[in-house]
Parts: sequence; structure tokens; C-alpha cells
Amino acid sequence: MISTSPLIFAESDQDKLSFASSLEETLGHFWALEQNLDEKNAELALVHATHPVAELYDSMKPILQASDPVLDSQVQTILMNLGQKATTTVSRDQAQQAIDDAKEVVSIARQTVVGSELSNDPDFKINLMKILLQTSIAEYHEAVSDGVIGEMAEFQDGSAFVWRSQQIFDEVKSDLPEHEVEAIEELYTGLWNAYDNRADPEDVETISGGIIHEIDEILGLESEDADLIVYVDTIKSLLTQAKTEYANGNTDLALSLATKAYLDNFEFLEAPLVQAGQQELMEKVETNMRIELRDMIKTGASSSEVNQKIDTIISDMDIVQVSVPEFGTVAMMILAIAIISIIAVTAKTKMIPRF
Repeated sequence: MISTSPLIFAESDQDKLSFASSLEETLGHFWALEQNLDEKNAELALVHATHPVAELYDSMKPILQASDPVLDSQVQTILMNLGQKATTTVSRDQAQQAIDDAKEVVSIARQTVVGSELSNDPDFKINLMKILLQTSIAEYHEAVSDGVIGEMAEFQDGSAFVWRSQQIFDEVKSDLPEHEVEAIEELYTGLWNAYDNRADPEDVETISGGIIHEIDEILGLESEDADLIVYVDTIKSLLTQAKTEYANGNTDLALSLATKAYLDNFEFLEAPLVQAGQQELMEKVETNMRIELRDMIKTGASSSEVNQKIDTIISDMDIVQVSVPEFGTVAMMILAIAIISIIAVTAKTKMIPRF
């Protein structure tokens, strides 16, 4: 039976939770890949076949290498080859074999890094449910507007992460209080109906938030809305660490930190920024963080170039921090300081001759 006291993970367990959440998202992509292969949608099948290695693997690589370098190589190879092996150009059985091989290596990675005891812990599992649902909310916000799917890949991402969270729920619900189980089951029914009807993103967020609330009740946690400023602080901290690691030659760790800054943090700020009328700012930071910074690290840019890009992102995060109402009045003071600094730097820059 699940514990009734609040769950507090050790730092190492938090790392394992982050790693396991990447594995769960990977499994979600495999599910979406299977759906698209069945529908013979080659374009979207390729998206879900390549996304795990294109983004998720980067966040998992350091802990995989530390745990088992040989396994790390196997995970990378199998995920990299999935886009070529699980396609509509081969038989469905051949594609499924490639997916099954990938699922097997995910299972081995879970066992090696997380371990069976923690992997089977009900508290650990429902925390994974929370992460998947939180990520699905962000994906749905990007995908749907006015009842129309504008970004099908993101819509399928959201669907896949909801599906995977429900799979975990089915695995663990016998260990949960009956009242909460009934409530969560009803909420999942409502959530799938909302997806089917292309409901307003706010409605989807409310229903998903209801499941998260029930999970918090089970864990004995305070049922408060997430403090968005935490994401900003975490992004700044991760990117600052990435600067240090990159300068020290730890490229893989720097890439992992940069990837976590985006996937585990900035994605949850994207919808609030759009709602606050900051679409342009959101897209700028997303491009700098998800694409340009990670590409610079991957291609071996100089430390000074990487530092400059990170400093730009961190400066933009100061503006992000005051662009969402939930950040409150304290952030306004930060904005004033940021604006003054920008004006000062701009004025100084104008005094420097350009050749």
C-alpha cells in the first residue's frame, strides 16, 4: 500500500525520477509511432521515431554513461536506427520488431539506472504520472487553438503522454485509495473526451490538473498551483552549470543540462507566455535554448560563443519572469533592473565604433 506521508526523494532519486520520466516519454513516442504506422502516416511516424534520440537521449546520456557505457552505446544505436527501421517502407511486422527491440533496451536501461525497487515503488510511479501529465498540458497548449489542431505532432505528443500516464496508473491503482482511484478514472474519461473534441487548452489543463490534484492528495502534498518562477530559477541554474561543464570539456553533461532546461522547465512556461501575449518572446527563447544552444554544444563551438548564447537566454529569462502575471510584483523590480541594464549596455554599445 502506498505511504500516507509526503514523499521526499533523495537527490540521487530525483535524478532517477528525471531519467525515468524521459524513458516514459520515449515509450509514449513508441506508442504514437505504432499508431502512425498503422495509419500509414510516414511523416508523423518519422517524427515519433526520431524524437527520442533527437532530444530525450541527450538528457539521459550522462547518467547512462556513468551507469553502463556499453548500455549507453546500445541505447543510442537502437534509438538512432529506429527512424530507418520502423517506417512505412518495410512490413508492419519488421517495423514492430524494431520498436520491440527499442522497448526492450528501455526496460534494460530502467532496470540498470533506476533499479527494480524504485521502479516498482507506487510513490515513484505516480510522480511519473504527474510529470507526464504536466508535459502533456504544455504539448496540448502548443497544438490546439479554437478547436483546431494546428500542430499535429504536438497533439500526438500530448496524447501519447496522457496514454502513458494512464498505463502507469493501471499498473499502480491497486495500491491507491479507492476514492482517489474512482476520481482519477472519471477524470481520465473526461480528459480523453476533451482530446476527442479538441477542447480549449484551458479545459484540458483543468482536467489534467484534477488528476494531478488527486495524486498530490495521495502523496500528502499541498495542493497548490505550480509556482512558475521556480521554472525560471531552475533554467538559470541549469544553464549556468552548463557553462561551467562545457568550459571544463564535459560536453555531454553540458548538453544534458541544456536539454533539461528546455524539456523539463521552459516547456511549462510556453503556454503562460503565449496567454500573456508574449508569443514572440516565447519563440525567441525556445529557438535559442532548444535549437541554437544545443547545436552549438553538439558541434563544438567555442566556450565564449556558448557563454554568450547562454547569457542571452538568461537575460531573456529575466524578461520572461515579469511577463506572466503569476510571477507577482517582486518580479517587476527585477524587470526595472533588467531594463536599466539593457539601456546602459545599449548606450555603451552605441559608443563603440563599428568597422
